[in-house]
Amino acid sequence: MSPRAAHVGLADFQVRRATLRDVEELVHQRRGMWRDMGIRDTLRLDHADKEYRRWVRPEIRKGRYLGWIVETPDRTVVGGGCLWLRPTQPRPHKGGLVDPYLLSIYVEPRYRRKGVASLIIKHAADWCRGNGYAWILLHANKKGRPLYRKLGFKRTWEMRLELAERKVE
Repeated sequence: MSPRAAHVGLADFQVRRATLRDVEELVHQRRGMWRDMGIRDTLRLDHADKEYRRWVRPEIRKGRYLGWIVETPDRTVVGGGCLWLRPTQPRPHKGGLVDPYLLSIYVEPRYRRKGVASLIIKHAADWCRGNGYAWILLHANKKGRPLYRKLGFKRTWEMRLELAERKVE
């Protein structure tokens, strides 16, 4: 851990909304998240980065993809996370055709366990509350589950049928 990272506290962090100028930082953070989850295949990661860049730019422009970037006072980016306003089908128990979906939460290793991820999630939740959404969805990896539970997230049930391993083009 760098000496600077050791002395930065939660009150020192600044949170700002991500813009199109932050796409490369969002790609970096997403790739870091996948690496932390055990994906080491550089070819697959490179392909995912390319596809994510292509997908995320129009989503940001249309206002369907919101990101938060966390920085130190000297503007060092220490983490970030995003909220995708994911289209969904009409349901009798829910109004609206959008489910806010939290994704790509990532904190640089030397700034972990300092409240950065909680800060990102708080900003996303505040935005959702302020915009009339009743819940936020996410898929949590094993390492993230304790934090999400601590912040009030509850487990839901989802199942998946793997039909084939997808090839990287």
